[in-house]
Amino acid sequence: MGQGRSVIERLKHRIVDDPDLSFAVLLAVIVFGYFAVTNDLFMTHNTTFAIMERFAVLGLVALALTLCIIAGEIDLSIGSNAALTAVIVVRFNDQLGTFTALGIGLLISTSIGVIQGYFVAYLRVRAIVLTVGTLMLLRGVALFAAEEKTVMLTDFDVPDFIQTKMLAYFSPASLLVIFVFIVVGIFVAYTKFGREIYAVGGARKEALAAGVNLKRPMIIVFAISGFCAGLGGAIIGLRSGTAQALGLQYLLLAGTVAAFIGGVSILGGKGGVIGAAIGTLTVNFLNTGLVFNVTPAYQVQLYLGVLLIIVIMFQTGSRIFESRQRRRLVLADVDERKVALLARKQQALGA
Repeated sequence: MGQGRSVIERLKHRIVDDPDLSFAVLLAVIVFGYFAVTNDLFMTHNTTFAIMERFAVLGLVALALTLCIIAGEIDLSIGSNAALTAVIVVRFNDQLGTFTALGIGLLISTSIGVIQGYFVAYLRVRAIVLTVGTLMLLRGVALFAAEEKTVMLTDFDVPDFIQTKMLAYFSPASLLVIFVFIVVGIFVAYTKFGREIYAVGGARKEALAAGVNLKRPMIIVFAISGFCAGLGGAIIGLRSGTAQALGLQYLLLAGTVAAFIGGVSILGGKGGVIGAAIGTLTVNFLNTGLVFNVTPAYQVQLYLGVLLIIVIMFQTGSRIFESRQRRRLVLADVDERKVALLARKQQALGA
């Protein structure tokens, strides 16, 4: 009980001390509260289950992009990697079995992430340039693997299983993703390798000067990104029973919006797993509520864009306020030192 309370207290302090994360929580509460009040169907068991099912995929993408942005980079190929893994898992599921096909798909997606991280770290290539090329390359590989057609399952026992309700609101897929969040959260917060990710993102030159190895955190970040992309693509493929090489293009945009809503800084070095979860839930609340209101697709995109702009404006204002506060503290400290030096000088002259 004591350990549980200490974890909750630490979480409260972290939210209160981080204005961006506090704003993310406020946005989530506002969006949820609005649709809960205006639509009777929103606060039901089935709706909560549907939101958590969406969390199982979008959450993985938001988590991957959050870590990449914290490290000062971004993985634009995440949707293509997910589509390739979905094609591999669905196509070979009947021949090799679900676990073997899933293992092959995740191995390939994670290896792609490792290779990207290697090039970013060792060749000092900017990820935004590298992953644009990877995005197109992986689409071509996915088209080849799918033979330029939609691949489909013939055995639907697995799709039925991963969508089974557990504990009223969850499924095996959503519980697995929650477990991934917990593991990654512990890794980032309590290990040396996790602290290195923040160091190279927030102040790369200073981190390198202090002896932090750039190669290790970059490879780790992109490996996690590849794994999350692959797992998300596999979940979508197995859940729907189909996979398309040119599908899942929406994941990059939706995941990026969720990451920024969760408080990750575009400058790097700031953000976290909790924020990624909150941002994902906020996007899911908004999408689900708008679907219940029969909102056209273009308006959904507009609302997401407006929400993202609001978050960016808040983050910008927060950084300006923090820099001014820091400057005031520095000036106040300088004034105090001046007063102390003048007092000593007067004492010395008097003596």
